[in-house]
Amino acid sequence: DSGLPESIYTDRQRLEQILKNLLSNAFKFTEVGQVTLHVSRASTGKLSLSVIDTGIGVPKAQQEVIFEAFRQADGTTNRKYGGTGLGLSISRDLARLLGGTIGVESEPSKGSRFTLVLPETYDESRIETALPKAYSLSTGSAEVATPRPARVRPVPFADDRTALGPGSRTLLVVEDEPQFAKILYELAHELQYKCVVAQDGEEGLELAQRLLPDAIFLDIMLPDHSGLTVLDQLKEDPATRHIPVHIASSHDYIEKAMRMGAIGYTLKPAKREALKAVFAKFDVRISQKDRRVLIIEDDKLQRESMVKLIEGTDVEITAVALASEALTALKNNAFDCMVMDLTLPDMSGQELLKKMIEQSELGSIPPVIVYTGRSLSRGEEDQLRKYSRSIIIKGAKSPERLLYELNLFLHHAESKLSPERREILKIVRSSEDFFSGRKILVVDDDIRNIYALTAALEQKGAVIVVAKNGKEALARL
Repeated sequence: DSGLPESIYTDRQRLEQILKNLLSNAFKFTEVGQVTLHVSRASTGKLSLSVIDTGIGVPKAQQEVIFEAFRQADGTTNRKYGGTGLGLSISRDLARLLGGTIGVESEPSKGSRFTLVLPETYDESRIETALPKAYSLSTGSAEVATPRPARVRPVPFADDRTALGPGSRTLLVVEDEPQFAKILYELAHELQYKCVVAQDGEEGLELAQRLLPDAIFLDIMLPDHSGLTVLDQLKEDPATRHIPVHIASSHDYIEKAMRMGAIGYTLKPAKREALKAVFAKFDVRISQKDRRVLIIEDDKLQRESMVKLIEGTDVEITAVALASEALTALKNNAFDCMVMDLTLPDMSGQELLKKMIEQSELGSIPPVIVYTGRSLSRGEEDQLRKYSRSIIIKGAKSPERLLYELNLFLHHAESKLSPERREILKIVRSSEDFFSGRKILVVDDDIRNIYALTAALEQKGAVIVVAKNGKEALARL
């Protein structure tokens, strides 16, 4: 457009990377028509760089999903067009580092418009704290790994973070929609909770670790992270993994969230009664001192060893040998978790789950851990899951692994477990955290690869050293 500045002050390499990714996508998904790069003024001090195509387009429901790592508009896109699904995820992250944003407008079969909004001049100080901690944009150095400072965004209304006291129940709401956050805040007060609001994932994690709230209400589509990433980090941290987390989103990730340890999932828009039911579930979790576990195992020795493994002062165990006995127990009691063998004398695990669904007296089915010595095939998992989306299936292949999974779904505070149990959980976690504390040298001249690998490996606890060419790699070694 006319009237634009002759130049802008930004990071040329990263800007080119973003634009090349948007343009390559446009060319890849446009078989007929044209691709246009349109530069205009977005607002005072900001420019809009739009890549417009006449290609296959993106359905409305997928327009946020495509910005998640390893995700594309649908599974067939990956097979037909290729690609990793990392480009848009990295581009959005890099846009944020440059002080900008990327958005999309699209209509299937008509085309897409991806728009990068960028300040004419960026603030270099924000770049260093926003990148993965091992990589510095200015020097490429990985020798100083400084922790990212907590980011606190002001909420549009005052919450209770300065009024928390002993004896009060605290709800942490991680939600960037002010109106919905306000509804939850007012409902929390009505139901005798203190309420603290975070507007993005980083602040939510910082508040969860610092305040250790009684319950968390978590949105999926946050400005900086997926809520599923936040949930994963909450459940990986021994200090926060016991806190019950309920998910709310306009997108359907129910199965994945429940598998990761959420206690429930609400699709937006949510009615008041549905939200009150969430608080009722929180009340039960907070006040419930004993957790109830149902074990279904026909081998007497195996059953007794499982009981001995998980029994404790805060766990009430019902152990049965037959599926029919399990159905009777489920009619008469509410269980927090269920451990079952796949092969039972009177019916298969699939048949048992089917009958559980058919029992109209039952409320929601508890999380199910399949305790088996072998890996479940994809077909077996699909067969089991088709009976209910709320079923969590974990192939716990060892007693230690079983205790680890139970601890997740029973929402136990690890600090209150016996030293023996804490040691078992530590062993299982250390086997999973192979990268924790390991120093890894990443040698690559492509910032996209460095950025993606660094971010992924640091999440696993690795310390990353970066080299951009062979000589640098030898010097680092």
